Amino acid sequence: MAWTVVLGSSQDGSAGNEIWQYENSATASHTYADAPGTYSSGVRSFDPPGATPVQKTYARCRKTGETVERGELSWNYFEERRP
Repeated sequence: MAWTVVLGSSQDGSAGNEIWQYENSATASHTYADAPGTYSSGVRSFDPPGATPVQKTYARCRKTGETVERGELSWNYFEERRP
């Protein structure tokens, strides 16, 4: 178990631009147990019917320097923000 920086989240940590982390061994038991998809390295993947891309979600998240878990974050969103 390790908290890992969400790539694409702000790297400067200034107000309003917090760095996010996810727990890289999270499973369904750490989040919404009835959410569809499969878990790998703390990311849930779900391929909805139709021509949409695979939806990926960081399953267990928090802000750097905090111990309060904030829920889930979209992997797809932060992947698009990566430099």
